[in-house]
Amino acid sequence: MRRAIVWMAMALLMALLTVQFSAAAPAEWAILGYHVVRPGETLFCIGRAYGVDPWAIAQQNSIVNPSRIFAGMRLAIPDAYRTLPAGPVCAPQFGTTPPSPCTCATYYTIVTGDTLTRIGARFGVSPWRIAECNHIYNMNYIRAGDTLCIPNP
Repeated sequence: MRRAIVWMAMALLMALLTVQFSAAAPAEWAILGYHVVRPGETLFCIGRAYGVDPWAIAQQNSIVNPSRIFAGMRLAIPDAYRTLPAGPVCAPQFGTTPPSPCTCATYYTIVTGDTLTRIGARFGVSPWRIAECNHIYNMNYIRAGDTLCIPNP
């Protein structure tokens, strides 16, 4: 008797899980365009490029783990606008004008203990903009003695 109850409970649980997953189909958004992932890009970086919710990009493209995207993937960018917190922004591949070129207001030589955040605060410039203008892909890796172009704010 007890074994029959356990089997019935397991069958009911499996039925409920099946119904829940079948109801989790991707939402239907209009597609703004397509973006081919480049090395080092994340869904948040891509979302910032178009002002789109990164979770919506994941859902539209059936990405289960948003941390697992790969260079070369072609992502549909849905019409799911959202304001995101500051962070790295990928180069958009459609629908926008190219970013403004970097004009150096001054140059700064990195000393031991510097971070891009501190340097940015010192000059009133976003650390992301400094990284972009100096082709820095890892915000945590700068070397003492290197010279940075500090762009106009």
